[in-house]
Amino acid sequence: MNGIIYGDNNFSLPSHMNFGKYFLDKICTHNNAEALIDAATKKKITFDEMARQITSTVSCLKKLGVKQSDVVAICSENRIEFLITAIAIFYSGAILVCVNNGYSEDEVVHVLHISRPKYMFMSLSTYNKYYKLLKNLNLIEKFIIFDTISMNSEVINFNDMPQGSLEINTYKPTEENGGTALILYSSGTTGLAKAAKISHRSLIIAVQQPTLSKRNVVMLTITPWSSTMGIVILLQELFYGKTIAFLPRFDEKLYLHAIQTYKVCILTVAPPTIVTLCKSTIVKDFDISSVEIIYSGGAPLNSTVIKELKTRFPHIKRVLQGYGMTETTGALTTEEENMSREGSVGKIVYGAIIKIVDYETRKILGPGQFGEVCVKGPILFDGYIGKDSKDDFDEDGFYKTGDIAYYDEDGFFYIVDRIKELIKYKAWQVPPSELEGLLMKLPSVKDVGVVGIPDSLAGELPTAFIVKQPNMDVKETDIIKYINTKVSPWKRLRGGVIFVKEIPKTGSGKILRRKLRDMIPKLPASKL
Repeated sequence: MNGIIYGDNNFSLPSHMNFGKYFLDKICTHNNAEALIDAATKKKITFDEMARQITSTVSCLKKLGVKQSDVVAICSENRIEFLITAIAIFYSGAILVCVNNGYSEDEVVHVLHISRPKYMFMSLSTYNKYYKLLKNLNLIEKFIIFDTISMNSEVINFNDMPQGSLEINTYKPTEENGGTALILYSSGTTGLAKAAKISHRSLIIAVQQPTLSKRNVVMLTITPWSSTMGIVILLQELFYGKTIAFLPRFDEKLYLHAIQTYKVCILTVAPPTIVTLCKSTIVKDFDISSVEIIYSGGAPLNSTVIKELKTRFPHIKRVLQGYGMTETTGALTTEEENMSREGSVGKIVYGAIIKIVDYETRKILGPGQFGEVCVKGPILFDGYIGKDSKDDFDEDGFYKTGDIAYYDEDGFFYIVDRIKELIKYKAWQVPPSELEGLLMKLPSVKDVGVVGIPDSLAGELPTAFIVKQPNMDVKETDIIKYINTKVSPWKRLRGGVIFVKEIPKTGSGKILRRKLRDMIPKLPASKL
């Protein structure tokens, strides 16, 4: 290998370049097989019925006045209507923006001011949580609620949308030529979420990546579909005809019951769920012998946990990992059932080009040498909305991931560390600078530095080091309560607050986070 690794170009691109049509045409070939199972409500839908509902929803969007390149938001927990609406939006030529239903009000305002959607689909819970806030923003022209509620002039029920008549085999999608299909939010070290533009072309390639297993088996997922990992894996496995059971959130008993009831073979999870399974005291009450494959993503999985998992659950044949990001439309490297190597995150995916470079000299490195992962190719995103991305790319057009990795002689990749300072809490990304910015608004805070401290269950816990203003008194509980009102649950200061006399910095003012970590005392049990 010459230091640049090329993924196969074993993918096809349709002439119309509309992901919605491409996906719909494919699922129609799966006929009456079960597509989605809501393990919480027991509601099911076949591929045939899904195709009909997608087409009907496209018609409804047209009747509502949704036009090409209009931005349409979905803010909901995982549910069947979420997927149907998403594909219909793609098909119509509009742009889907996924808004996480766990966002704080400040975060919702931030992300919507970036993408500025005209229409918004919501569940009843997100409607109750955000409607007053959203109404005052004066951005959304029409709200569509998946559940039945009393209506007003701005809100209609999903099932009451204006109907039309479209034939699946004759309706023609809007020509897109591979333009923006999806906006996903990606956190960064510069603060609040950035809006990454994902093209129809990138999604078309993403769903053609090899499936985790070629067998016709049931998969269970709890990953939010508003996240990159959640939506891309869902689309990919449905594309190949898999039956997907899902839950809106993790509930240990319900999760284990779903495995037993639906004979789940594949689990797609973040590491904390795997740790929970290893430590579970009720798992013995359920038959989970159908599980043969666990696919872990979102954060590195400790090799010790893998060994413990295989020891406790000997029926598990493969623990697979992948590595990716929003900017690469999901996985950049991944393992498959018959192509894995313990400790690695797999081989390069279709449509990607990777080079490993020395972080300082930018020299291309060979096998076994640690360096920054840089990537380009048709899977790459089309930049951020409202942000100059030139500093994110090198002179050869490679996106600089900020992650340190190496690959072996066989092309398997191994993640070593992150240049970026993101804290990984249960696979969620927590930008330290965002928390630091909020904390610096407090009159009692003179200076602050935030780092992640290791935690066996969550990965890392956000922890604040604070220098108090002279002659001002502030307690840890006051700071934690303040942050809890400003951020999503996964960004809370679960590692606590440590008061110090000084935040260590370089001569240029950059926080020396390594030195902050060295200052961490022995902490109490995890505050999850």
